[in-house]
Amino acid sequence: MNVLILATNQCVVSAVYGLVDVFFAANYCIEQRYANSTHEKVSCKIVTIDNQAVTAYNGISITPTSSISAVDKPDIIIVSSSVRAVIECCADDVLVENLPAVKKWLTKSHEQGTIIASYCTGSFLLASCGLLNGKVATTHWRSADLFKRLFPYIRLDCDRMLIDNGDVVCSGGSMSYIDLALHLVDKNIGKDIASDCAKLLVFDPVRQKQSSYVTFQAQKSHDDQAILTAQEWIESHFSQEIFIDDLATLVGLGARTFKRRFKQATNETPISYLQRIRVERAKVRLEKTTEPINQIIWSIGYEDVSSFRQLFKRFTGVTPKDYRQKYI
Repeated sequence: MNVLILATNQCVVSAVYGLVDVFFAANYCIEQRYANSTHEKVSCKIVTIDNQAVTAYNGISITPTSSISAVDKPDIIIVSSSVRAVIECCADDVLVENLPAVKKWLTKSHEQGTIIASYCTGSFLLASCGLLNGKVATTHWRSADLFKRLFPYIRLDCDRMLIDNGDVVCSGGSMSYIDLALHLVDKNIGKDIASDCAKLLVFDPVRQKQSSYVTFQAQKSHDDQAILTAQEWIESHFSQEIFIDDLATLVGLGARTFKRRFKQATNETPISYLQRIRVERAKVRLEKTTEPINQIIWSIGYEDVSSFRQLFKRFTGVTPKDYRQKYI
């Protein structure tokens, strides 16, 4: 199986070399399980679009290990991610260097039957090349709003850690390159080797969701002062019983106008905004304290423990107990 990793400027160094390590571990597992058989192994090489070294986000230079034309028809091409799309998640655009050349190469390879894959914000590059048209994508949860603004015609599902469209595969999150690599090993070599590899790397089987890692980013980059006041009031009084009509009156708006403007400014309803603030406060206390879970739930404004547990799982994908377990 021939795998090429396309390294680009501003990428994450650990992911590029980490992919090489995962596939190398897969080859070791093949040797251990199948001994002297002729079972196919993985040939993994790092390439750049112009065969020149690229500079990662942390300033380290990544030198290609092979010419981009050395493999006429790779089985898989994995596109690296850009850190800039994560840290500049509220920007108006993401610049992709050498996009025409990248697009030409990826499109031609895709037409020849190569599987095109990306991890984290590599999906921005795939979308820019048109390879996600009519498909479902995922990306780093923090970059979801930017992706939706740039590519509104592509269906984005950032709750999922990995999405396999058959010919195009995306994974979300900075370290999801491991999930992606294990998935590709499972798909192209076999489940036993993927399992052996995960155990060797002391890594969970391919994770299904990234929702438990999401931190709610309150949208405040708008000019609606009344709504900003309402947001700040909710964030300061979230543990109290809040009536939306009363909040509208507090900021000098009618109820219907308030709800409409709140949704327009924040992309959330007032109720969902309050729910998200409460869930975020609960997450912090679950991570940093040993308070009983029911006590945390009551302290953030919920009397119905069962109802909040369901709400928490809807937003995070896990129960409060399981969420706390991740940070113990």
